[in-house]
Amino acid sequence: MAKNKKLNISATSICKKNIFVTKTSQETRNLGKKFASILKGGDIVFLKGDLGSGKTTFTQGIIKAFCNKDFARSSSFTLINEYDIANLRLFHIDLYRLNPLIVWDIGIEEYIYGKNISIIEWADRLLGAENDNHWDIEIENMNSMRKIKIESKR
Repeated sequence: MAKNKKLNISATSICKKNIFVTKTSQETRNLGKKFASILKGGDIVFLKGDLGSGKTTFTQGIIKAFCNKDFARSSSFTLINEYDIANLRLFHIDLYRLNPLIVWDIGIEEYIYGKNISIIEWADRLLGAENDNHWDIEIENMNSMRKIKIESKR
């Protein structure tokens, strides 16, 4: 069995190129780690994709880069996981279980606006924030691969 090739992606290439294909979960995590290197306080990351597309796996890479945690669990049941990083916080928010009409009722603006970093899974349920400065990441499951489109909406 051939070894998987290391994903050769730099922070610069993420800014220049916006579509990536990963072949394994580890490659998806590694792309998340590379993406984390360009995030700064105040950034909002909108993650979109079908159930099982790799949103949490990508987020695990981001969290690993900032917190050196081996595993970041899905926040589907707790809604928001918080991580302390340097002089700010990273919020992993999962809106899967929320109706788009009540998302703002939970006080989400307290998490997404300010100097922290917010990663939002199922961001399409966050109606009314489409024009905010953010990163848009769409993940598509293509059989055994993932197509990941990263776009800055700044």
